[in-house]
Amino acid sequence: MRKNFFTVFIFLFFSLSIFAQEGYLRITSTPSEVNIEIDGKNVGKTPILTVLKPGDHTLKATLSGYVPITQTVKIIENEVIILQLTMEKQAEKPVTSKPIEKGKGKLTIITDKENVTIYLNGQKINAVPPITLEDVPVGNNSVILVSGDYAEAYRVFIIPGKTFVLKHSFEEGKKRFLPYQFRTSMEEKRSNFPAKVILQLSVPEIQKTTTTKQDVIIWGENDIIEVSFQYKKTEETNWNLKELQSKTKPEDSFEITKGIYDIQIVSTHYKEPTGLFNILLGAKKEKIKEYKEVIKKEIQPDTQYTFIITYDTKTGFSYKVEEKKLNTPID
Repeated sequence: MRKNFFTVFIFLFFSLSIFAQEGYLRITSTPSEVNIEIDGKNVGKTPILTVLKPGDHTLKATLSGYVPITQTVKIIENEVIILQLTMEKQAEKPVTSKPIEKGKGKLTIITDKENVTIYLNGQKINAVPPITLEDVPVGNNSVILVSGDYAEAYRVFIIPGKTFVLKHSFEEGKKRFLPYQFRTSMEEKRSNFPAKVILQLSVPEIQKTTTTKQDVIIWGENDIIEVSFQYKKTEETNWNLKELQSKTKPEDSFEITKGIYDIQIVSTHYKEPTGLFNILLGAKKEKIKEYKEVIKKEIQPDTQYTFIITYDTKTGFSYKVEEKKLNTPID
């Protein structure tokens, strides 16, 4: 009996000793669900009851959108400390938008006239082209160019740090706005202008061979290239003839009217006998090689066509046509 009593006494003594080393903290808050940390450790959300050792403890309460609370709580052994927290909302920071900085670019203006007046976004510029304007606002800008009684308007898009180049031809602009009948009259006049045809015979230097180097040639021969250029309009029957010769006439030119033409080019390489013996014997020139080309060509008015016929002893005959607008002034 005495043994059992002693055992119970020992148990109660130790139990009281243990509980005597702890205290209690009950925390409520407005609003609830506030996150609580004690001495850096998360212990839960309010409302909450926790057991702590006696002494000072650091409490931190946080809730999104509210001002955090940090304070010291003193725990007394075997007592319940009740703490009521009231959270204050954080003041909303005013939304301050940064002013939009308008970037700058450059605008270069080039015209074919002097003393041109420039208006940029309605403001007159005290300078004349060619000119590069600095610090032009990015985006669309209005540009008006004035020369005499003629004006042209543009919308130019400026990119920050870049240069936009605006080129304007007042002469071309005026042509676009010529009266219809006047433009028609000019076109009719030009359509009646003839085309110019140039024939060129291109032959590399051909060696002349003889059997003697005396002043009087006794026996020998020369190379001669002859070209027959025939042409006619497709609907016509009669052919026109132009001839070239490497020794006497390597180039010729003439004019023809517009239309579709049939053209025949016949080029021939001859060996021509020279010297007294050949004359006495009545020797005749000998055909070495012949080249023939038949083409159909549309001839435009006020245009130059250059037919270049080439002969090379290695590659033979060839031809090409070069075209160029004449733009003859109209009175």
